[in-house]
Amino acid sequence: MNIGKLRASWAKVGVAGLPYQLDKYYTPSDFIGSVLTPGTYPNPLLKPEDNTNIEAGMDFSVLKNRLSYNVTLYQNDTDNQIITIPTLLEIGYSNRIINAGKVRNRGVEMSMNAMPFKTKDFSWNVSANWTLNRNKILTLPDEFAGESSYTISTVAGVLYYNAVVGGSLGDLYGFKLVRNADGQVVYDATTGLPSRPDRVEKVGNAFPKWRAGFQNDFKIKNWQISFSFDGQYGGMAYSQTHHKMSEQGKLENTLMGRDNPSGTIVGQGVVLNPDGTYSPNTKAVGLAAYYGDYYRRANIETNTFDTSFIKLRDARIAYSFSKDVIAPLKLTELTLAVFGKNLWMWTKFPMFDPEVAALNDSTITPGAEIGQLPTARTVGFQVNLKF
Repeated sequence: MNIGKLRASWAKVGVAGLPYQLDKYYTPSDFIGSVLTPGTYPNPLLKPEDNTNIEAGMDFSVLKNRLSYNVTLYQNDTDNQIITIPTLLEIGYSNRIINAGKVRNRGVEMSMNAMPFKTKDFSWNVSANWTLNRNKILTLPDEFAGESSYTISTVAGVLYYNAVVGGSLGDLYGFKLVRNADGQVVYDATTGLPSRPDRVEKVGNAFPKWRAGFQNDFKIKNWQISFSFDGQYGGMAYSQTHHKMSEQGKLENTLMGRDNPSGTIVGQGVVLNPDGTYSPNTKAVGLAAYYGDYYRRANIETNTFDTSFIKLRDARIAYSFSKDVIAPLKLTELTLAVFGKNLWMWTKFPMFDPEVAALNDSTITPGAEIGQLPTARTVGFQVNLKF
């Protein structure tokens, strides 16, 4: 063993809020000589957030530092969070700022670096990392003590980020399909379309269970080859693009019933009988009406998908000419390389890229995809010269 280390730390710091939250300030208007009154009621008694962190870990290196490994365990508690909550419009403001709520994050971070082979003409270096984080809401603001949840934000008016004691930040809520005790979809006997629920339910969480990365670097005489993979497991995202394209019949999931001579389809499920029992659904409806309703914008269940993925994030192949070859050119180094980024991806997410987030009121919100564009793939050629 070359290096062995055990480490631990405890820290507590205050995190300040944004400027102009303690007093009332006006902002210039588009009309010369006038100002705008703020929509958020200030709080002169606002305190900084309390952030308490406990961390412990281990580092070691063996075999002449050709294998090194470190692991870190942490717990981070955030108390007295600075949050904005709605208020009665009669007082002249739409929101106010308070200190409330407590959130805990616990996790593990691991990394490894190894050099399995090292000779004059060949070497291989490999590194990997793996991270896991679990988030838990411990308390909510007193103003919401009697309620089951607190809506932190919404996207597109249909996807809700609700905070529930014992739940997690990033929990996604929305309308789902109505199902019976056996899990069968319940249809409206009159319309033949899925029954509408009367409340939102949890659909999943925007954040993955864990993330990982893997990097390889090879050197074979004058050649250098490197590539890296990374990915994540778990996590969910709502796709409004999937809703719109399904509504328009542009995805494979709308092929069922396309060849029916009548142009209708019978939804697979049951209907609720007057006596409380269920019987198979037999009501036929038009294809456009069926798919437009089954994948409607407000149906979060049918438009939300797993965002697990594996990506070949980047790759590079380079060749460095030997000095005796480039000496007549009066060069000290000449390297030619071909590289690429986002070259390959595996995922079950039906749209372009599972690494999605929506810009919601100037805030980047994970777990929502609203009209995303395809991720760009880059391929390039590189020449390095040294005189």
